[in-house]
Amino acid sequence: MEASRLLTVGEFQACFSQPMRDVTHDAEPALDIWPYVDSLDLDALGVPSLNDVHYVYRDAHERFDQVLIGSGRFNTLLVVVVDLHLRVVLGHRLLDLDETYNPTGTHLRPAH
Repeated sequence: MEASRLLTVGEFQACFSQPMRDVTHDAEPALDIWPYVDSLDLDALGVPSLNDVHYVYRDAHERFDQVLIGSGRFNTLLVVVVDLHLRVVLGHRLLDLDETYNPTGTHLRPAH
């Protein structure tokens, strides 16, 4: 197993090609990601725990799967990126949904 690797923002963004497709219920896993996940230092990640896979998204060019795993931190997911051609874990990134989609920290209000 390869050492864990925290992806930079640029490296992570390079794993997207639109449209991203939800393959959670359709795709066969390219490899067992759990040895990689189990090797991660949760304290260094800043999460108390990790749980089940919530979603798996595949990029439009079918190069990468992004496996989204729930964490014990509210609105935060661990994303494990799998290179489908090499059948290896490319790395991981912590995705804080509040920080990414609501950076002001204010409550979103419906339009009137």
